[in-house]
Amino acid sequence: MSATIVLVHGGFVDGAGWRGVYDALTTDGFDVRIVQNPTKSLADDVAVTRDVLDGATGPVVLVGHSYGGAVITEAGNHDKVGALVYVTAFAPDQGESVNTLLGMFPTDGPQPPILPPVNGYLFLDRARFSDSFAADVPAQEAAFMADSQVPWGLDALGGTVTKAAWHAKPSWYLHVTDDRMIPPAAQESMAQRIGATVAETPGSHAIYVSQPGVVADLIKKAAATLA
Repeated sequence: MSATIVLVHGGFVDGAGWRGVYDALTTDGFDVRIVQNPTKSLADDVAVTRDVLDGATGPVVLVGHSYGGAVITEAGNHDKVGALVYVTAFAPDQGESVNTLLGMFPTDGPQPPILPPVNGYLFLDRARFSDSFAADVPAQEAAFMADSQVPWGLDALGGTVTKAAWHAKPSWYLHVTDDRMIPPAAQESMAQRIGATVAETPGSHAIYVSQPGVVADLIKKAAATLA
């Protein structure tokens, strides 16, 4: 039985961005599920992801991009999950949040253009979205992503992990060297801390959109260990 792949998106976007990765994986015969998290709070997003895992056929490779890394770190404790894949993603430990990890970022490089919260939600500056989030995505598509942003709740940013699945589950990490949202040095530090098998590629934070084949290849390597 081949692994089921469950894909978890990050903040400011929804699951539609996984389409290229989905196509690459389903073409190879994988059963792929895409979680549509509301990104209102970490607890809610973990619950939504667990609901998808409940309905999946194990074993599961659970994949998270960006903030989705925090979601899979908690939801990955589900019995059906056999492997975790972090795609330029946050990988918090117990008691940590995305906000905790943001506070550890280097301050001498590009900073995410996150606007002040409005009614408890965050957005990226539309004028800087393409350069910071999607620099290698075609201009028209990047503009659409900027204009269709999903509100990211402060309770998602500040939600703390109660049990980090990477302590018990094998993990992989896609280190994206041109990312201007999660600095490459921070990615490297998190990947090393969780003991991940690391793959490296140039590209933007939206690597799952711009280079879906690269992302799918790493997921397939993780899946091969569960066959």
